[in-house]
Amino acid sequence: MIGCFMPKGRRELTGAAFPVPWLGLLHQRFPLYRRLGEADRRELQEKILVFLAEKNFEGCGGLSITDEIRVTVAAQACLLLLHRPAKCYAGLRSILVYPSTYFAPSVRHYHGGVTSEEQIALLGESWEHGAVVLAWDSVCGGAANPFDGHNVVLHEFAHQLDQEDGLANGAPVLGRGRPLLERIGLYSSWARILAAEYEQLRRKAGKGRKSVLDRYAASHPAEFFAVATECFFEKPRQLLKKRPQLYGELKRFYCQDPATWTEGPPESGDEPIEPADAGRSTPATDSTAAPTGSRR
Repeated sequence: MIGCFMPKGRRELTGAAFPVPWLGLLHQRFPLYRRLGEADRRELQEKILVFLAEKNFEGCGGLSITDEIRVTVAAQACLLLLHRPAKCYAGLRSILVYPSTYFAPSVRHYHGGVTSEEQIALLGESWEHGAVVLAWDSVCGGAANPFDGHNVVLHEFAHQLDQEDGLANGAPVLGRGRPLLERIGLYSSWARILAAEYEQLRRKAGKGRKSVLDRYAASHPAEFFAVATECFFEKPRQLLKKRPQLYGELKRFYCQDPATWTEGPPESGDEPIEPADAGRSTPATDSTAAPTGSRR
């Protein structure tokens, strides 16, 4: 059994009651929440409490941060952490939120050492050093349609998982806490299957052929992992049918099987977490400053 040390403060947070207004926000803003089983809903609520206690939200471009923004972003980010011994995005300190698509400078490099700088439109970015940037209207749009395979929060926080070892290369930390030989096997399988899937997608994209994955995934291995994560949670049955080996690797990494989730809200409702009883246990360039993210 894989264990994970949880500081006292986190244990107290996960034993706290989940605010009823926040529960309403989950149902309103995050339809995927209604597809989760009861145990997963409760675990997600716990992780949201920890996330919101540890991460700082900053409004940009005149946007004021509200509980609606904080809970909507946290719920989607924490979905990637269910059942896993991973830390709560340990390197992440701040989430910067713009009202809508924003512009950022981008440097292009050409042969002969020639460079040019231009402004590009962005929906989100994941920085290796402590920040995720999001466009709020894209956050809402991605969450509202849980079946189209496009979700900027899942995308950028998949990048955060990928960057935990300091590299944005489509190879997140695997088998944390497991024996060395088992971890080697996990990395070997991941590298073999994802490399093959990535090259297959690049060939399809080059010929203009459609795929269950957005062709943006063919731009870089880091983007392949992020786009595959979006597809895994939002189009799981299509991904399982079309790319079963890729689905299998993501299923093992995320410790979840979205293809088995119900299509609509479960018949039984859920209640916010009550206080626990006493004693409860619980991309773009090679630069290290360069962000990876959704530029679609």
